[in-house]
Amino acid sequence: MIILVCVATPCFAAKQNRESQEIWSYGEEIRKIADPATENMLLMLNEGNYNQYSRNFSPQMKAAVPESKFREIDATIKGTYGTYLSKEFMSIEIRENYITVSYKGTFSQGQEPVLIRSVFTQEDGKTCIAGFWLNPLKLVEKIRE
Repeated sequence: MIILVCVATPCFAAKQNRESQEIWSYGEEIRKIADPATENMLLMLNEGNYNQYSRNFSPQMKAAVPESKFREIDATIKGTYGTYLSKEFMSIEIRENYITVSYKGTFSQGQEPVLIRSVFTQEDGKTCIAGFWLNPLKLVEKIRE
């Protein structure tokens, strides 16, 4: 009986390790898409370039954020936070129909970090941006308390 437990334990641990590696590998694959797509949006906000900013949008996101709305968003972000400087990966949240990738961002006018969230979905076999939010990180942390 003790031998079976000793033999079963390494197998269970090996299975957990394999599943853990698959999850981490999947996270790395998500970041290969999410990191440059999010970076592009932030840099194109700095430049005021709507066509490049929206190039990875889902059809619904494009409809929700036409160029006129982009100009309003751009002015609000620059007025509130300044221009984008950098981001640091925080987390990935995987749901049935979407994936949210969160970053801690730095902007030119802010002493406090900004929470950057990009939401991704699959549309006709292509990964698209379906949501994008910026919030003061301190505010989000207070809400979670």
